Amino acid sequence: MREGTISLTSITGVVASAVTLRGTVQFHARAESVKEIIGTTALEATATIYNITGAIEMMQNTSKLYNYTSQAWDHLNTTVDTLNSEAMEIQAKAEKNMRLVSRGINTLELVTILTMVLNLVAVLVLLVGSPLRLQNLCYLCMAFCWILTALFWMYFGLYYFFDKFAADTCMALDEYQLNPQNSTLGTIIPCSEKLSGSIILHDVGAGIHDIIDQVNSNIYTIKSEYPVKQLDYICNPFTGPPEYQYRPQNCPSGAVTIGDIPQILKRLTCSDFGGGANCRPADLSSAIDYDKVQSYTSSIQNVLDIFPGTERLVSCELVKAGFADIVGNHCAPLRRGARTAWAALAALSAAMVFLLLVLVLAAASGARRHPGDDRLSVRHLTSSTNSEISEAEFAEMHAKKVRIRVGP
Repeated sequence: MREGTISLTSITGVVASAVTLRGTVQFHARAESVKEIIGTTALEATATIYNITGAIEMMQNTSKLYNYTSQAWDHLNTTVDTLNSEAMEIQAKAEKNMRLVSRGINTLELVTILTMVLNLVAVLVLLVGSPLRLQNLCYLCMAFCWILTALFWMYFGLYYFFDKFAADTCMALDEYQLNPQNSTLGTIIPCSEKLSGSIILHDVGAGIHDIIDQVNSNIYTIKSEYPVKQLDYICNPFTGPPEYQYRPQNCPSGAVTIGDIPQILKRLTCSDFGGGANCRPADLSSAIDYDKVQSYTSSIQNVLDIFPGTERLVSCELVKAGFADIVGNHCAPLRRGARTAWAALAALSAAMVFLLLVLVLAAASGARRHPGDDRLSVRHLTSSTNSEISEAEFAEMHAKKVRIRVGP
C-alpha cells in the first residue's frame, strides 16, 4: 500500500514538472515577444525623432548657405536640441530597461528549469535508494527535496503574481487605446497630453508652408519673365495660418510636389531660358540657381517624407499600434502560460509535500520496528533456553525420584 502511494505521488510530481516546464517556456517566450515589441516601438520613436531633427537641421543649413531667413524657423534651434536630448534619453532608457528585462526573463527561466531537473533527479534517487536501504543518501535527498519544495511554493507565488500583473497590464493597455487621457497609463505615457509635440509640428508646418509659398512666388516670377509652359506651381500640403495642418490629401495624384522641381528643371530645355537646346542644368543659372533650388527642395522633401511618421509619434499612434499588437496577439498566450505554470507548481508542491511526509513516516516506522524485532528475538532465545533448562532439570529430578523408589 505504501509503495503504491509513493509511486502514484511520484508520477503526479513528474507530470506536474512537465506541465510546469511547458507553461514557463510559453510564458517566457511571450514575455520576450512583448519586450521586443516595446523595444522596437521605442527605437522606432527614437529613429523618427532623429529623422525629423536631421531634416530640420538640413533645411537650416541650406537656409544659412543661401542667406535665407524666416521667422518661422526662429524657435527651431531650441526645438531641435530638445528633440535630440529626448531621443537620446528614450534610447538610453529603452536599451537599459530591455537589457534588464531580458536578463530577468532568461535568469528566471533558467533557474526554474534547473530546479525542475534537480527535483526529478532527487525523486528518482529516493525511489531507487529506499528499497536498497541507502538511508544516508535518502535522508540527504529528502532534506534537499524540502528545500526545492519551498522554492516551488515561492515560484508558485511569483507566477501567480505574473498572471495577475499581466491581466492588469493588458487591461490598462486596452484602456489606453480607447482613451489615453483617462487611462491608468496616461501618467506613465503622457505623450497625448503634451503640447510640445503639437507646437513642434506647427512650427515645422509653418516653415514649410512659407517656403513652398516662396517657391511658388519665384515660379510666378519666372513664368512671367519666360514662356515656360512645363513649370507648374507646387502643391502645398499644409493648410494656411494659423493651424498649418498637414493635409497630403489636398494634393491629388499627379500633382507637382516640391521634391519634383529638380526633375522638372532637368526636363526643361535651356532654350526656354534663352540658352541652347542641349545645355547642361548648370547653364540654367542665367535664369535661376539650379543648385540652390535642388538643395532647398531636397531638404524640404525629406521633412515631408517623414512628417507622417512624426505625426504618428506625436499623436501616440505609434505607441497605440505597439499596444494593439501586444493586446491582440500576446496577452492571452502570456496569461495562459503564467496560469499553467502556477497551477502546475501548486500541484507539484503539494505532491512533493505529500511524498516527503510519506517517506518520513516510513523511515520513522522502520526505525521503531527494528529495535522491537531485536527484543522479540532476545525474548524468544531466552524463553527457548529457559524451556530447555526446565526440561533438563525436570528429567534429572525425575531420575532422582526413580532411584529413591528403587533403592533400599
